[in-house]
Amino acid sequence: MPSVSAQVPLIPRRWSATVDGICWLPRMVDKARMYASGTLGNYLMGHSPVDRELLSRLEIKTDEFVKLANAMPSDLAVLDALRRRGFDEARVRRWSAQFEKHHRLLIPVWDLDEGRIAATGVRAPLLALMKRIEKPVIAVMRKVSPLP
Repeated sequence: MPSVSAQVPLIPRRWSATVDGICWLPRMVDKARMYASGTLGNYLMGHSPVDRELLSRLEIKTDEFVKLANAMPSDLAVLDALRRRGFDEARVRRWSAQFEKHHRLLIPVWDLDEGRIAATGVRAPLLALMKRIEKPVIAVMRKVSPLP
């Protein structure tokens, strides 16, 4: 298994990062590597609804995805391994093409939380509220949402 320890990020890549036109996959690769290295923190790996959407379309369980992502040296190698396993790539591409439209309310929240947009004006109180409820909400999601 190739070592990917040098590739473990502090935060996962933005939702819009793509590999061969498929969004969210690079973010999930980052989260899988963070999970395996014990640095996932408050991020969810497989528990979030968006992770579940992609995992379902890729026809893979969370633990299998984590193993695969940590065994491959690059995003493209992960995608190639997923292709060898088999999934409906046209379905994943349709999902990816509609991603921004379907998640338009969550995208600013993710970007604000990760510091990708400034917490100014009305965003500052929203960020403060998010930080207060983040840990309890994540703990509940991990408990009540069994991994796919």
